[in-house]
Parts: sequence; structure tokens; C-alpha cells
Amino acid sequence: MDELLQEFISETQETLEALAGEVVAWEADPTDRARLDAIFRFFHTVKGSCGFLNLPRFERLSHAAEDVLAEIRADKRSADAATVSAVLGIMDRIAELAEAVAIGAALPHENDDYLIAALMERDEGVAGTSQVESAEPATPVAVARQGHGQAAPRTIRLPLSLIDQLMNGVSDMVLARNELSRKLRERTGDPELESAFERLSTCVADMRDAISKTRMQRVDRLFTAIPRMVRDLGRDLSKRIDLTLEGGDVEMDREMVEMVVDPLTHIVRNSIDHGIEAPEKRRALGKPEAGKLKLEARQSGNQIVIEISDDGQGIDTGRLVSKAIAAGRLTPEAAMRMSEAEKLDLIFHPGLSTAHQVTAISGRGVGMDVVRANVERIGGVIALDNRPGRGLTIMLRVPLTLTIIPGLIVRAGGLHFAIPRAAVVEILHDNNETLAIAEVGGAKIATIRSVRHSMIDLEDVLGMEKPEQIGPRAIMVVRSATGVPFAMGVSAVDNHEELVIRPASPLVMATGVYAGMTLPDNGKPMLLLDAAGLANAARLPNILDDRAARQAVEAEEVQGGIEMVPALRFEELSGERRLLKLSLIERVEDVDTHLFGRSGACSYVRLDGRLVPVANGHHGFSGDKVAALRLRDGAREACYPVAAVLDIVDMPAVPDMVAMHGMLSGVAVIDGEHLEVINPFALFASLPDEAIMEKRGGRCLLADSEDGWTREILAPLLRQAGHEVLLGLPSDAAVDPQDVVLFTGADLSETGELLGCRVVHLRATPRPSGPQDSSIYRYDQDALMAAVAGSRG
Repeated sequence: MDELLQEFISETQETLEALAGEVVAWEADPTDRARLDAIFRFFHTVKGSCGFLNLPRFERLSHAAEDVLAEIRADKRSADAATVSAVLGIMDRIAELAEAVAIGAALPHENDDYLIAALMERDEGVAGTSQVESAEPATPVAVARQGHGQAAPRTIRLPLSLIDQLMNGVSDMVLARNELSRKLRERTGDPELESAFERLSTCVADMRDAISKTRMQRVDRLFTAIPRMVRDLGRDLSKRIDLTLEGGDVEMDREMVEMVVDPLTHIVRNSIDHGIEAPEKRRALGKPEAGKLKLEARQSGNQIVIEISDDGQGIDTGRLVSKAIAAGRLTPEAAMRMSEAEKLDLIFHPGLSTAHQVTAISGRGVGMDVVRANVERIGGVIALDNRPGRGLTIMLRVPLTLTIIPGLIVRAGGLHFAIPRAAVVEILHDNNETLAIAEVGGAKIATIRSVRHSMIDLEDVLGMEKPEQIGPRAIMVVRSATGVPFAMGVSAVDNHEELVIRPASPLVMATGVYAGMTLPDNGKPMLLLDAAGLANAARLPNILDDRAARQAVEAEEVQGGIEMVPALRFEELSGERRLLKLSLIERVEDVDTHLFGRSGACSYVRLDGRLVPVANGHHGFSGDKVAALRLRDGAREACYPVAAVLDIVDMPAVPDMVAMHGMLSGVAVIDGEHLEVINPFALFASLPDEAIMEKRGGRCLLADSEDGWTREILAPLLRQAGHEVLLGLPSDAAVDPQDVVLFTGADLSETGELLGCRVVHLRATPRPSGPQDSSIYRYDQDALMAAVAGSRG
């Protein structure tokens, strides 16, 4: 009988954990017959088992709930808020009784009649009970889940201590196997012995995998209590919450699940209490009345990432600083020197809170410091992404498990590191003929068999000096768990082993580039590299972990991934292939090369009777025509000559790799090709002032119109430079003050003054005839162009 009772209690407790969320989801959608049937079956099962096990209080409570649910199934009663609250109250009482039976304690003596009366009451709840709230209209919590439930497999129950003992034993076996492998490599062994060792290794690996799986549990268990908690807190605070749960099928160590429950619960309570605003305030701010709360879990290498995000008011860092100063923990001078990240970190200091008042839920400043301490105690890290007025995202990174994985031992900066073998796609040396390494836009690009990869050197990411290299370096193509593959340079790849992974210290894990620590067969601990963390630290393209890109997508409601914009792919005159946002290009046309010119340090082209600046500075071309992009930012116009226009493609609105470098904003990967992206801000900022352009609009009046040098050499030069040329002097009325008179014969300075413009005297000799001579040698092009430009300045 004792075994049957324990089995009943265990099954009841497990079912209750999952059922609370189902009840909340059923309240949001009363037409969901499948959920109603599942809830009914639970109470029916409990009632049937209680009679056999002699548990009358269990039987009475479950029988009352079963009767009410039967009426709802028969459409004789509606599933109103009071009924749902009463059903949840019955479930809470059954959970209390089950816990008491499990630990052998006396059963609580609360009066079950209040709960049953509240359940039977159709219109209003019964006052005076702590489990059931009044029949105040409740706002159902909309719960969105990814995936669908699956049929539970057949299971048996084992003490967790026994699983731990088995795991520790297998870990010791792996370490002993690694040591034996090293000794066999040092000697020329017997082939039969090596064959026997391989069979042993296979058996150990199979056993390792099987026992590791016994400790794994779906993150769904972590999420089971969240819908009920969100519902209850929403009712208490009169707030509407749309809850989204994603990643419930991700698996992590059962012990890690239990350790994360409390921090996660506290974060969710804070988000609802003073993160998400009240409906009336949200309306005033132009937000939907229902606040959004999202919990997402995913695996990243040897870690589990749990994100809790809301669209509330975020953290008021100014208020945090004020409270810290008022509490005497911070001086005003020190506060002025703090960065935004340092101010945000104050939320983890004991006793500091942004809540305006202390409530039963939160606001005493006791919690976030404990949350971080609990997360770091299991080797995890916690990070905040604060968006004042728009919400807060809290990211928890915790170890997947104490597990054993195949790994590679790499050497960099004179030290050894481990990396999961599953993260490595390919290894080759830098002298391989299929590999070419180049710098593009200030970043390294490794091209392997015509496929380009962003490249980093491990020493650069970790801030280490590169030792003198003997022999070629190893280039590893690494697959980040949440991004695109990238190339990583290391001094060498030394070995591959089965590695026992354990959490590293909080300070080490806080760097974001390590997934834990490991103990190889030589007995010297080493750090396990996290591929996704390395990619983030080096600012490489990372599709899923790039939170800024995801926020941009959500803000614009873009479907199907990262926000994309049309862009023109073209080839520069210098040979590089680049991208430019298509919306900036007014048109593409072939322009006569004789229309381009240069004056001083600026290049121009005459288009439609106007002087237009050339953005990339080119002015000399080999052919008669050149392809040109006509650009416009809304007011200003520019010309951008190119070698060839290739095609129109879609590129990310934010480049895959942001690397501001002069006229470039970064690199985008299009069809496997890494293309530099032109930065339009820098492009238009480099153009000459519009006032200078207007001053260059005057004419060049050539006084010696009959002179051969003036007609055949000077006039074409000025036209090529973009100036309008007039042979001869017009009447007084036709001269503009912006005009300039150029002459080679007699002194016309007085004539220029009479005309109201400036004159430039060009002499035929290289040197001036006297110290007072201000004339310019006619073949000194720079001085000539500067004089023409200066006369209009």
C-alpha cells in the first residue's frame, strides 16, 4: 500500500504542475475542449484512486470539481472567472494535501467547505477564503506556446542521488579512458590491444550518453507555473498580460531547472509589478492595453539561454542613481562619471529599487541581488538590455549540464583551450592553396574554396599576444550555435578528447566567451570556448543572438527574419564589389567622360547645365563614357562613377558585420559573398559645401579670344574642370561679379575693375619679372585653378 500511495502522490504532484498552466489557457479560450477534457480527467482519476487509498478529503474535493466540470462539458454552465479561480483553489488544496502526505506531516485542517461552496457558486465567490478571490471580473491571460504537447513516454522513478552517483562514475571512467589513451599513444602498441581499447571507448561513450540523458528535462517544466502566476498577479494588479512561451522543448539538466526556478519567478513578478504599466497609463503612452511578456529558451553551445522580455517602462537609471545617492552609497560626483551600463548595474545592489512604493509583490530592493547571486552560483551570468519607455530584456545564461562532450584541444597565446568538436566544421593550415586571407573594410576575410567567411584570431578576441609562430597557423571553420560559420585562427590544434564539462567561476563566465571548464587527461584544467560568445565578442554576423537586429525586426513587424532593404550591387573603378541602398539612387546612366573635371581638391561633373560633385573623387577615365550613379539625399545631389552595375539584391538594413571605416559602414553577406556597404552619411558628408558650389557657378571670360594658346589649350582645360567658358569680353550689363577675366596680353586689371569682377593675369615665363608681379605662369595648373576658385571665394 505504501508504494501505491507514493506512486499516487508523485503522479498527482507532477500532473498538478503542468495542469495549472492548462487551466489558465482554458480560461483564455473556453472553447478549447481538449484542455477541458484533460482537466476533467485529472479530477476523475484522483477521485477514483482516493476511494481505494482511503483519502476522503482528496475524494471530496476532486468529486466537487468533477461535478462542476461535467456541467461545463454539458454546456449547463459557463467557465467564468469565478469558476476558474475556484478550480485553481481546489487544485492548490489538493497540492497541499499531497505535500503533507509525501513528507508524512499532519494534514492541514483548513475548512474545505469554503472551497467547495465557492466552486458551486455561480455568480459570486465566497468571502473569507485566501485561496479563492472574489468574483471580480478577471482578464484572462493569453498564453502562446510553441509546439504541441506529446504523449508522455512510459517512465520509472529513481532517486536523483542515484543518477548523480552514476554520472560521477561515468565521468571518472572517461578520465581514466583518456589517460589510458594517452599512454597508448606514447608507445607502439599491440593492434589487438588497440582494438580492444576502441571497443571499450565505444561502450564508455554509449553509457555516457545514456546516463546524461537521464538527467535531462524539458524546459517546459520551468514554464509550468508561469501562466498561473501571471494570471494571479494580473488580477491582483488589474493589468492585462499577453504571455508568450517559446523553447519549451529545449532540454537541460534537471538540477539546473530547479536552480533557475526561483530567479525566473522573481524576474517575472518584477516585470508584471513595476515593469508593465497599468492599462490606463499604457493607453496614454500610445501602447496596447495588454502588456507583452515573453519567455524564450534556447541552447547556445554548452549553455542554455533564457530571455525574459516585456514592453513596459524599462528601468529608470536616473531614479536608481538618485536612490543610491540618497542611501549614501554613491556621491553625486561619482554618479556624474558613471556610464549608462554602470548606472544600470545598480539594480543588482541590495536595497535599491525603482518601485515608487513597496507592495506585497516587490519594491523593497531585495531580489535582483539575490537573483544574480543564485545564477552565478551555478556558473551562469545575467545581462540586462534596457530600453527606457519601451521595455526590458533580461538574459540568463546557465550551463546546460554537468556533461561529457567530444572536444578539441587548441593552442593560442601559449595556452591551451578546449572547443566542442560539434562546433568545428573544418580545420586547415594558412599555407593551404585553397585558403586566401584578406582584409576588407578593416576586418579579416578568409576565402576557402571560393566561400568567404568572417575571420578572427583567437588571441585578438581574448586580448593575448601572439607568440612567435613556428610552422603554419591552424584555421578552423567554426559553426556558432546561433549564427553563421566563421573562421578562427589558432597557433595549433593539439588533440581531441572526451571532455568532462563543469561550470567555471562567475568572473570567468561573465566574459561571455567561455562555456565552462574541463579537465583533460593530463589533469590540468582548461577553459571551454563558446563559439557564439566568441562571435559576439568579435562583432561577427550572428543571426539569432543579435538582439538589436531582432528588436528592429519586431519594431517594423517584418516577417521571416532580419529586416531587408533593396540595394544596388556594383563594381568600383578600383575593382571592389560593393553595395549601396537603392532608395538613394535617383537613376543610373552613362556620362561622357569629358564632362568630368577637377578644381583644387574637388572633382565635378557638368550634368543638365549644373556642376555636380563627384562623391568618390574620380575625374579621369580611359573611355568616352562611364557608368554613373546619380545620388540624392532629398536635397543634395552627387555623382558616383562606377566600373559596372551588377544587379539589385536584398541586403540587411543593419550590415551583418558593422565596421565603420571611412566611407564604409560594414560588410553584408549576399549569396555567400562578403560585400562592403557604402555609408550614405559619410558619403554626403564628404561633399563640398553648397555655398562653394554656387560660387563655382560663374564664368571664365577669356579676354585674348584670338590667341591660339587661349583657344586651344586654356579654354578646353577650364571646360574640363567644369567651368563655363566665354571667349571675349561681353558688355558691362552681361558681367556677373562671380565671373573671372583671364588674359595673357596687356594689363587689363583696370578693365576688370570697371566690369565689377576680378582678373587673372597669365604670363608666358616660368618666373615673375619682378617682386610686385602677381601674375601666374600659364602652365602652373594648380595655381591657375586655385586662382580661378579664389576669385569666387
